[in-house]
Amino acid sequence: MIKIDINNRQESYTLVDNKYEYGKTKLNENELESKYIYIPLSVITDTELDARRVGILSYIRIHCGLNNVINFTIPDIVEWCGGKPDRRVNGSNDKTLSAIDALNDGGYLTYLTEKSKSSYMKCKFNTAFYHEECTNGYAAIYLDELEKIMNYKKENIKDGSLNNTAILLTFAYFRNKIRRRPNELKPEERTSDGIKKRRERIPDAYYGNISDIADEIGISSKTLSKIIDILEYELELIVTDRAYRIKNENDEFRTLPTIFANAYKREDKYLLNTGENYSRTEIELKAENMKKIYQDYKIDKTKRKRK
Repeated sequence: MIKIDINNRQESYTLVDNKYEYGKTKLNENELESKYIYIPLSVITDTELDARRVGILSYIRIHCGLNNVINFTIPDIVEWCGGKPDRRVNGSNDKTLSAIDALNDGGYLTYLTEKSKSSYMKCKFNTAFYHEECTNGYAAIYLDELEKIMNYKKENIKDGSLNNTAILLTFAYFRNKIRRRPNELKPEERTSDGIKKRRERIPDAYYGNISDIADEIGISSKTLSKIIDILEYELELIVTDRAYRIKNENDEFRTLPTIFANAYKREDKYLLNTGENYSRTEIELKAENMKKIYQDYKIDKTKRKRK
């Protein structure tokens, strides 16, 4: 598991090994932190599918054999997604099977056995179609992040839609949207000034309104806000900052977008930077860029919650 060190920050704009923005720390190849899967953006934003769609596709992807064949039962997937098997009509088994049907119809899977709500099934994963879909956008999720989210437990949750798969869906959305600069610099960027201007031009951050994000992934704004707090303050996977509310020309208050950043920077099997200083710097750079769109955009640090 990655340890978040708030003191680890690359303060200068020093070129590394004549072509990199950051020094690279190799992740342990035998650990989950060095392995990852892709989730196509088309699945993340397909609100016609069940909200467990990213969790179900993740299960299928990581359990594929060398021949891309997977053996499973519906209760296996329900339990892995944090639910309890329910064989009643429109229960968790039915909903999970319906989501798998949609993935089959969409081209991701081919059934090799008859469908069943309880017995073993066999499917073949269509890797060619999967990789083709990823060319239109994807979220790279490391397996230790996936494990952390799926093992997360919170007592006394009254919101039935706030569950592990909804958290995973939201995280996948942010992982896709939060831009990450490639570590290797273009030849014309390989100077201190080039690095500085590049960071200012393309910060590792994303901004969006809670209501718009909720609509795009198909969950309520209230649930999304709770999930964002979990991702930031309990799982420590993202960092956020909200802006001051401003008044428009009609003297009405307007809520400006929230800025989101990753809690650390990884690339392939390397850790590049970690800690709140890294994330806050990227957020501040994004806030500066947003002033071109929203005049006097300013982060309201009083809205940060204490961990």
